[in-house]
Amino acid sequence: MKRLWLICLVLLALCISGCASKETPSKEVQETKVAYEVIDEGGRRHIFNEKPKRIVSLSYGTDEILTELVEANRIAAYCRWAEDSGITFITQEQFKKVGRKTDGNAEEVLALKPDLVLATTAMSSDIINALDALGLKVYLASRPKNYEQMRQKVFKLGEAVGENAKGKALVKQMDERMAMLEAKLSQIPDSKRKTVVAFNFLSAMGRKGDLIDSMMNKAHIINGVAQIPTELATGYISKEQVVRVNPDIFFLATWDYDNKHNVDEYVAQIKNDPAYKDVKAIKNNQIKFVSDKYRYVASHHIVDAVEEFAKAVYPELFRGDKT
Repeated sequence: MKRLWLICLVLLALCISGCASKETPSKEVQETKVAYEVIDEGGRRHIFNEKPKRIVSLSYGTDEILTELVEANRIAAYCRWAEDSGITFITQEQFKKVGRKTDGNAEEVLALKPDLVLATTAMSSDIINALDALGLKVYLASRPKNYEQMRQKVFKLGEAVGENAKGKALVKQMDERMAMLEAKLSQIPDSKRKTVVAFNFLSAMGRKGDLIDSMMNKAHIINGVAQIPTELATGYISKEQVVRVNPDIFFLATWDYDNKHNVDEYVAQIKNDPAYKDVKAIKNNQIKFVSDKYRYVASHHIVDAVEEFAKAVYPELFRGDKT
């Protein structure tokens, strides 16, 4: 009888042990072990058995979006521009939390042991092919040309890193801020809208359909370059074409991206160019500087960019606003 009782105790213990092993996994495990599939903006299909934990970003736009979506310990490296405040919104504090950057060399990226690499459709196919050849999972983000495409880029990156809710929240935040900005800018009558021509270090820029054109439209600015007939807007935009537009304001470049361009010298060159002496922007000393990190924005900071454009052209609308 005593022996039978001992056997029953052993069986009961085994039963309890078996039940315990089937307990629901911890919340942390549930959040990480999520199988999902995404199609990137290059049309490539990716299957994830869990959220990526070592993400390498190869562009400043994906750096910025990624930073809003995941904790720093999930970012293995930022792109090479991560410490350049002339083009990126990544702060020194944010960079220090990650502590690494890469120029995209395939072997260097491989050494970081990423489970996801964020690249863009604007990158050289040679770079992408080299990463693919090493068996790395490479997600291609788009190079948006307007606000709607930027929203989509943010949302889809949220999907790629397994943070759908955060991606949706970031897009919602963008939309709310843009709506507030539009409410302010809608006060400008069409007759009072100003014409702007933006320059890089080579010539005027921002053809019809480009991102800078879209952002100017959002800021209720007339993009002078977009006024040039399409059949004439080929190659570099000539000084003669700019003169015919006769813009109210010039936006000049601010980022010496290769350490070969002196911004002050370039400003003097534009101001003293005889070709522009009768242009309203020069006659009225209306040369403005909007940081190139806004002009070449590639993330949710597009809202900040539109606001900075508007502030430069219509400062009276923003007087009294808290900075």
